[in-house]
Amino acid sequence: MTTRAPCAPRWPLRSSRAWPVCSPGSSARTTARSWTRCNPDRHGGQRMQPMKEIHGITRERFEREVVPAYEPVVLRGVVAHWPLVKQGEAGLEACLGYLSGFDAGRPVDALLARPDPTRAFGYSPDQASFNFLRDQRPYAALFEQLWRYSHFPDPPSLAAQSALVPEALPGLEAANPMPLLDAAIAPRLWVGNRATVPAHFDDSHNIACVAAGRRRFTLLPPACAPLLYLGPPDHAPTPAPMSVVPDLHTADRGRYPLLAEALAQAAVAELGPGDAVYIPPLWFHQVEALAPHLNLLMNYWWRPLAAPGRPDDLHLAALRLAMLALRHLPEAEREGWRALFGHYVFGAQGAALDHIPPAQRHLFGELDAAADAAQRADLVKRLTR
Repeated sequence: MTTRAPCAPRWPLRSSRAWPVCSPGSSARTTARSWTRCNPDRHGGQRMQPMKEIHGITRERFEREVVPAYEPVVLRGVVAHWPLVKQGEAGLEACLGYLSGFDAGRPVDALLARPDPTRAFGYSPDQASFNFLRDQRPYAALFEQLWRYSHFPDPPSLAAQSALVPEALPGLEAANPMPLLDAAIAPRLWVGNRATVPAHFDDSHNIACVAAGRRRFTLLPPACAPLLYLGPPDHAPTPAPMSVVPDLHTADRGRYPLLAEALAQAAVAELGPGDAVYIPPLWFHQVEALAPHLNLLMNYWWRPLAAPGRPDDLHLAALRLAMLALRHLPEAEREGWRALFGHYVFGAQGAALDHIPPAQRHLFGELDAAADAAQRADLVKRLTR
């Protein structure tokens, strides 16, 4: 596959629309209507365990040891060979110029947040909304604004998040291949200055690769959910629930007393260019982009099917549906449903219907496309009646 030769743009560029803050020193003058203030109390940190690290990982070892263990692992230097990493080491202008050579001109999801001590993209103080602006912008405008903000002493936090690389920057994925995964697994790009994404989880396997800047990852097992002060699943900055705590490390322990127990189970690692981290599904992770002007990450989400024909896009929908259907029931009845879920969903695979011939197991059998469609249609009918 051929890729276009990257060419460095002239800086500064002229974008069609400027962000609300456009000159050094003006960040404090943005209007209250545009921004929601966040003023968390800062508190002392807590010692946490370092994350397991592997140097020189191979695909065979990754598939044999790392994924089945269901624990996060730092993969040092796994993408140090990427041209994107080399451009990042050359500086902000070289890196953004390299990316511009692949730019298809599509608008991407971008966030802008007022400077504050946590620099977090999360909830507003009253939790009624979020503390950032979200917009669709082309990379050319975003790159220009990052360049401008690099001259600010305390710039707003700006990030373009989760852009699908083959659509937004076609050819970048071929020029910077991931050695541990199939090429069909498309990467996503995250680019911005210093900012924090509060603790949240994804329902997919994830390899997150640092290409420029530095990132600190704090990971906690799924069992920490009751300790992390999660927001509601249907009102979150991310597709999955997110903690209302802007920063686990600086949070007021008087206001969030359960965090101490959560952080006692946490693992933390700081990654530099060329490093990656494997994050298993459902593990909570807080991600801090640490470099002041440019942090670049490419990540890969994937969900291997547990069995042929099984739908792989219903996990969070199932959680929300269960909340709608069961949370209002009396405690004794909820315990009854807990037992049924334990039997049908979380029991040993296949054991619930071992007494039924395989051809007659229906939902417990091997669903073909038609059976899968019929199950979904029945659910839609029940939800809309």
